[in-house]
Amino acid sequence: MKMKHVLVTGGNGRLARYVIEHLLEKDYRVTGFDCTVPDPANYPKGVQFVQGDLVSLEDCMRAISLSEAEAIIHLAAIPYDTELNPGQPKIQRLPEDETMRVNTMGTFYLMDAARRFKHVKTVAFASSYYALGLGRRLSGTPFQVDYLPIDEEHPNRPEDTYALSKMLGEHILEAYSRAYGIRAVAFRLQGIDWPFRKDDYKYGITFEPRQHVGGPVVTTYQYVDPRDAAQAFALAIEADHLDRFEVFHLLTDSRHVEDTKDAVAKMWPDLTGMAAHLEGTEGLITAKKLRDKLGYKPMYSWRNQNPQSN
Repeated sequence: MKMKHVLVTGGNGRLARYVIEHLLEKDYRVTGFDCTVPDPANYPKGVQFVQGDLVSLEDCMRAISLSEAEAIIHLAAIPYDTELNPGQPKIQRLPEDETMRVNTMGTFYLMDAARRFKHVKTVAFASSYYALGLGRRLSGTPFQVDYLPIDEEHPNRPEDTYALSKMLGEHILEAYSRAYGIRAVAFRLQGIDWPFRKDDYKYGITFEPRQHVGGPVVTTYQYVDPRDAAQAFALAIEADHLDRFEVFHLLTDSRHVEDTKDAVAKMWPDLTGMAAHLEGTEGLITAKKLRDKLGYKPMYSWRNQNPQSN
């Protein structure tokens, strides 16, 4: 399903730059939409930009109208929880409800704007693996793993507002898809490893055995490269064989050199029995559905290139 006009929310963000460049290489007409204006000297040439507030139906409608969007790639979000919690002191820079307001209501306004334009056929949304409940564990308990590998059917148990906002965003897409026939795809991205920060990341990790109760907290030692993410978003808006609403885990690889079942035995010994059948090094969360259904082939794993190269 080849579309010509794509609107990218969060169009001045870091991930948007990779997505926009990939779409331009595929001859799409792209429009960026964000509350902050990009530096014209560093913004992709020929890309229209609309300044506006995601939490404004009028601004969302204006962006969709000006872009003539047939597809929307929804990247805009506050990427952390903004509420203050006892025992976790920090300087408050945003209202405590800002994550829920922007991420949840922003997705609502965007979808409510999209359903008013007949030319919008597809929305692809940047959700997060945090939606599972792997964000901040405010209860002090590890994430409960029901089975391995963790696929898209695994129960979500979010606690912090960022994780909750992403789960609610998926439900908003599903509801609007059901009601108005907009095809919607939610990608649960792993943490992003930015190529320009390549020296900050560790690959080829060999774990030391430890005593740990339950499942992982925050990290599963997996990541996604933004160039692989850009590929996945393009595949989503081009696909014509998906269900009306789909969720996919999106990752490039794990960081550990050893097989996943061996990594589990060392890092999360309570899960050893669940991991006994696992083969390979992909990690706790699997992107098998994405590979099988969308033909996704991650290209930027540290295993097939020098991690110090671009």
